[in-house]
Amino acid sequence: MTATAAANYLLYIMCDAFDDLTNMKINKLLYFAQGYYLRKYGSPLFDNAIEAWDHGPVVPEVYSAYKGYGDRPIKEYNEDMAARIAPEAEAILYDVARKYGRYTASALRNMTHVVGSPWDQVYQGNHSHTEIPLTAIRKYFAEAEDLTPAEKRFKASDFIGCRDEDGILVLPKEWDDGEV
Repeated sequence: MTATAAANYLLYIMCDAFDDLTNMKINKLLYFAQGYYLRKYGSPLFDNAIEAWDHGPVVPEVYSAYKGYGDRPIKEYNEDMAARIAPEAEAILYDVARKYGRYTASALRNMTHVVGSPWDQVYQGNHSHTEIPLTAIRKYFAEAEDLTPAEKRFKASDFIGCRDEDGILVLPKEWDDGEV
């Protein structure tokens, strides 16, 4: 399978639910899909190279296919191409879409820039486009526990009160301890 076919499938299953499927986000999702596929099957999901660019891993062929969109969401896909995806590839792509689709392109970028990640291991700066070896991606995903960022946890008390027109926090009357 080609990376363009995998990108097309992601667009097919996600386009209606997400309005932020930019070239950058699709490329990051492909990177995660490649990693999880390598972890599960030991072979690549697609044969196209993934390179370390300034904003993270990029599949140059996919970038070129969608660069006309700039930073706008991609809204087109080929249904016939999406229908020809192998079941094991479909399962990985679907799981990646469910797990990572909710994150912004910037959040996904940050996840790929972790110290020690395959991108970090080969990135040389100054717009270099160094290929990320599949062996590095396979090893990283095989050893990774969870690649998602920690969820922000709030206590109910974090949201008590409101700000008045002057920006002063006004607490509920029951929180008033009588001191001034």
